[in-house]
Amino acid sequence: MIDIVSILASQERVNIEVKAASGGIPNSVWETYSSFANTFGGTIILGIAEDKETKAFIPKGVQNAQQICTDIWNTLNNRQKISANILLEYHVYKIDHDGMQFVVIEVPRADRRDKPIYVGQDMFKGTFRRNHEGDYRCSAEEIKSMLRDQADNSQDALMLEDLFISDLNEESIHRYRILFNNLKPDHIWAKLGDDEFLGLMILPFIKV
Repeated sequence: MIDIVSILASQERVNIEVKAASGGIPNSVWETYSSFANTFGGTIILGIAEDKETKAFIPKGVQNAQQICTDIWNTLNNRQKISANILLEYHVYKIDHDGMQFVVIEVPRADRRDKPIYVGQDMFKGTFRRNHEGDYRCSAEEIKSMLRDQADNSQDALMLEDLFISDLNEESIHRYRILFNNLKPDHIWAKLGDDEFLGLMILPFIKV
């Protein structure tokens, strides 16, 4: 369960998305569900608005949190609206704070066999990914790459030799480091350069 006080004291991050949800579940929730599932996972909180200028979080609460939870599950299990439900019971819950109720949706990273997770019935129009703090529609090539990775022997499982750090995707490294720093903000590795950081990450897997 998240710490709502800490979230309210922060600003929107790559793995946190807030929605005011004053009129119920906004349609943009499902785009964020898709983008989190197709990248590194993340948390959606309904009942919090964001100040457009200061980026500060403003608690508003939601009306009828129980009904919102029911509506979330109904949509997730409707194949006309969402391609797959990857959530378990504990991923959707209510939080009470300062006399208000909030609804939290914790979205895990989807298994490669379930990707792409998309909205609606057209994967080429309804598949999203997370980039920095926004949800972006995936290109046809990105979707085709996910489909290729559904195979039992995915491209990610292949052993590649003679690679340099310059061969790695800088954006993926950047996103991973943001997630790492959010989870462990005071970790000594947070101050390392990318080459040292990645070297320490893979060291336990190297046989001496």
